[in-house]
Amino acid sequence: MEERLTHLYGHNPLFSHDGIYDSQTHLVAPPFFYEQLRREVALSLRTEHSFSLVKIVFDKRPSGIETQPIRAEDILHFSCELRSLTRGSECIGRLGINECVILVSEGENAAQRLISRLYSTPSLLVNHTLQISLSMVSSLPGEGGLEMLNRLDRAALSTP
Repeated sequence: MEERLTHLYGHNPLFSHDGIYDSQTHLVAPPFFYEQLRREVALSLRTEHSFSLVKIVFDKRPSGIETQPIRAEDILHFSCELRSLTRGSECIGRLGINECVILVSEGENAAQRLISRLYSTPSLLVNHTLQISLSMVSSLPGEGGLEMLNRLDRAALSTP
């Protein structure tokens, strides 16, 4: 399982003072992402429309015998490219050191198009030094945010 940012004790603060953005990447911090997910679940229950979550895990591409750790520059470049490939209406949360989750309000078709866009963009791989794996789930009627996140964690990650 990926290391969660909320469990890093004794390190420099990873979130801005407002608690909304991750200080390193300027992606949404976990507390704000969970609040956005809660709102989307409530809206989905009222309007009966579905939405999707797309999980992206990125790791260093193995080179030689050992895999090198992800550098801060890789994380910054990756997050910048990820923001440029998504719509402003899509909420990108950095939920782990090398894990992001995108909340796609427009539903499964929009999420599938996003996944295709992510797989087809070489710049997201930071000059072919990173490899990405993706998974996706769409909301089910009456399902809460925690259940959806648990399904997303259990969903198989796929690579291009």
